[in-house]
Amino acid sequence: MPTFTSILQEYKSYSEGLAIFADAATVAASSLAMWIYFANRKKISTAIQLLLNYSFQTTLTELKEKLERLNEYTAKEPEDIPEIQNILHEIAGQIRGNPKLMESVTDLPGDLENLAKGRQLTEPHKRAMVSRVREILKNIEVNGLRSGRNNE
Repeated sequence: MPTFTSILQEYKSYSEGLAIFADAATVAASSLAMWIYFANRKKISTAIQLLLNYSFQTTLTELKEKLERLNEYTAKEPEDIPEIQNILHEIAGQIRGNPKLMESVTDLPGDLENLAKGRQLTEPHKRAMVSRVREILKNIEVNGLRSGRNNE
C-alpha cells in the first residue's frame, strides 16, 4: 500500500507544472487588466466621476427631503420641538459626513446644531434656517452643474 509521502512524490511534478501554469495565468490576467485600464482610462475615469456625482446629487436630494420634513412641524407646538431638533441634527450630521459639502459650508452644521439645542428655536428662526439651507443647496447644485460642464 502506498504511503502519503510516496503519493506526494508521484504528483509533485504535476503540482509544480500546475503552479507554473497558475502563475502564468495570473501574469496574463494582470497584464490584460492593465491594458484594459490604460486603453480605456478616460472611459473608466468618466464612469467613476458619474458615480461620484450621482452620490453627491443623492445627498443633496436627501437634504432637501429633510428640509421638507422640517416644514411639516411647527416650532409653535411644544410636541413638535423634539422632532425639529432631531431633523436639524440629522442635517448637520449628514453635512459633516460629506467632505465635499463641508468645503462649501463649514459653519452651517454648527449653526444648525446651535439652533436645535438653543432656547431660540422659534418658527421664524426655523423658517430662516430652512430658507438659508435651501439656498445654499441650490447654489451648490448650480455650481456643480457649471463645473461639470467645464470638465467636458
